[in-house]
Amino acid sequence: MAPIRILIVDDHPIVRQGLRSLLSNYPDMTLVGEADSAPAAVELARQTAPDVILLDIRMPGMSGVEAARILSRQHPTAKILMLTSFDDEEYVKGALQAGAIGYVLKSASDEMLAQAVRAVYRGERVLSPRVIDRVIEQFTDYSRERAIRETGLTDDEYRILGLLVAGASNPKIAVELHLSETTVKRKLQDVFEKLGVTTRAQAAAEAVRRGLA
Repeated sequence: MAPIRILIVDDHPIVRQGLRSLLSNYPDMTLVGEADSAPAAVELARQTAPDVILLDIRMPGMSGVEAARILSRQHPTAKILMLTSFDDEEYVKGALQAGAIGYVLKSASDEMLAQAVRAVYRGERVLSPRVIDRVIEQFTDYSRERAIRETGLTDDEYRILGLLVAGASNPKIAVELHLSETTVKRKLQDVFEKLGVTTRAQAAAEAVRRGLA
């Protein structure tokens, strides 16, 4: 199987050096390019056709969110994984709405980052634990009332949707909400019906599109 082709985008040379060193430890990954700015990333992505783009969110000039929006439009097959020190709600929301499917903090361990790269390459949504906490908090405050009003979701369905967006599996959701897996599956089908979707990925995307995540 061909290694995962990765493009690093970060304006700090020491960060790029660290990521370069990390990736060299994993034979299933290969570095195809490095960029120190969003415009350079857009050009390099065109030249190298990466599978995964590790993208910082705060850079001089064009932000990572703006870059994600352009990259996801111009290179729809590339999976964007935000790699940043910031877990602000607006950054997370902006990045996911712009097309990123992963949001990992730079404090993550090497193995956690490697697992995140593999997961987004497979098309799975990945969020750092601290970011998951922020997402869940958002799902339990003012936006919950708005979501219930606009979608007709019950409290349990809304919590399930929040955990789904955070990347939790059915067993994980069952443990977190003290429900059986059968109940979780049934309630997920109700969530899908109310959102007008048929898959978990579509439900997560619809939640972000509606401003629920």
